[in-house]
Amino acid sequence: MEFILKEFLKCAELVSQENLTYSYTGNMSRIFSGKLYITRTGANFRNLSEGDILELPLEGESILEERASSELIVHRRVLRETEHKALLHTHPVYAVMCSLKTKEITPLDSEGKAILGKVNVLELENSSASEELAQNLAEELKEKSIAVIKGHGVFAGAENLIRAYEITSVLENSCKILLGVEYGGKG
Repeated sequence: MEFILKEFLKCAELVSQENLTYSYTGNMSRIFSGKLYITRTGANFRNLSEGDILELPLEGESILEERASSELIVHRRVLRETEHKALLHTHPVYAVMCSLKTKEITPLDSEGKAILGKVNVLELENSSASEELAQNLAEELKEKSIAVIKGHGVFAGAENLIRAYEITSVLENSCKILLGVEYGGKG
């Protein structure tokens, strides 16, 4: 579990440095050897510790579920139904701003175009910790590595948490560029 802990801590550090989430928002998970590792509810990425990472079964129930992130239902479903081994959920300001303006984010910058292509914005009635979110996101992430939930945040799936962070970072920078172009650099 040592390398899993290091991966969680490094991802939290990178997400915090870039302000991709704030306060006690955001969560992350990773599957390894049939287990689901997930941040606990209320974990703060700026001060993440080993005690903030829970080990749960990927299938079945655990008494620790009540301590896990409120998005547990989403993490389990996405990681069971896609090829992703890690899922990162953040609340990057510019990506959320873009989600309020469009149904699809199309980067203008070359890195965003190459790495992301078009990113869908999912508009859901129950946009947080719901079966509706779990079902729609799992379907979206079967073919993609990232999706934005309108007014809520970003979910990135990848082979590990560092790659999920990198994809999220590219999206946030592409959204800064989009809004900067739209508002003449005053986004």
